[in-house]
Amino acid sequence: MAGLQRLSVLICTYNRAPLLAETLAALADAERPRGCDVEIVVVDNNSDDETAEVVRRAEARGPWTVRYAFERAQGKSFALNTGLRAARGGIIALTDDDVIPARDWLVRLAAEFRDEDVVFVFGKVMPRWGIAPPPELLTSPARDIWGPLALVDYGEERIRYDAQSFQKRRLPIGANLAVRRAAIERVDGWRTDLGKVNNSLIAGEDRELCIRLFKAGLYSGVYAPSVIVRHYVPAERLTRKYFRKWFYWHGRTLARMTDGIYLDLDIDRVPHIAGAPRFAYREFLLCAGRWMRRVGRNDGLALLIEELKAIEFMGFFAESWRRRRLRRPGGTAHTAIAGQPAR
Repeated sequence: MAGLQRLSVLICTYNRAPLLAETLAALADAERPRGCDVEIVVVDNNSDDETAEVVRRAEARGPWTVRYAFERAQGKSFALNTGLRAARGGIIALTDDDVIPARDWLVRLAAEFRDEDVVFVFGKVMPRWGIAPPPELLTSPARDIWGPLALVDYGEERIRYDAQSFQKRRLPIGANLAVRRAAIERVDGWRTDLGKVNNSLIAGEDRELCIRLFKAGLYSGVYAPSVIVRHYVPAERLTRKYFRKWFYWHGRTLARMTDGIYLDLDIDRVPHIAGAPRFAYREFLLCAGRWMRRVGRNDGLALLIEELKAIEFMGFFAESWRRRRLRRPGGTAHTAIAGQPAR
């Protein structure tokens, strides 16, 4: 397929030199895809540890070309856009600085783009546990709250993604996602008010990119279960405190992209209360009611799921109220894309 002459692996990193060294070592041992050059682009997002030295060692070790770029503006989307400018491949393969790709990861990604006329390919993100997780976290119902763990396992069957399935299926995440460069550029890259802005847990940059691909008529992909990476899950992520914090910030993320969450609505025309859609308050009350009905029952996981959904609503309202204040005279709302100044 066009654009497969070179594949660029794009990794954004911030103060994780030891983990990054493991990721780069795994990529150095990866199998070489047939008929496809590979480069690795590492964007240092203002680190003050040994990140630059780790990248220099990886460049000297080979076998791939390794490029180092520095992005001072704090936020993953700033780093992603810098990496996109530095990359030379027609396929941009995203992964993280705490991920170990399978040895055949590059081969399988290249084969998918060679065999399928798609814009994106993604696969499984399996865990590397820092400590043994609670058994209930590994059950099917718990997948609804896997967001803080950044894991993906949608089963063993290949799944095609297209415009008709957009609102029916769970989306990919950037730890194991490859996208055609031309499509990313067509939608102006990543939106810079999303993606761990100023070291917060604001995220959503991958989901929002998928939304704009959908709106641009470019949403065509495949979930390939044989394309596998393993993501490090530290012990601190397995606490209720972290889950509550993550869902609160996820709610704030969703408030920044409501026009892409409720695609069947003209969100600007629905009634709002204090900057949030009126129907969201009704949904929150229903969620709170389900939580209260589960209190005292012997189903701790179900209770936790409803609690986290309620916390997500709290974050959604907090961000909606904040943005309403910023839209008043003298305020500044954040809607930047591809490093452009926020409006």
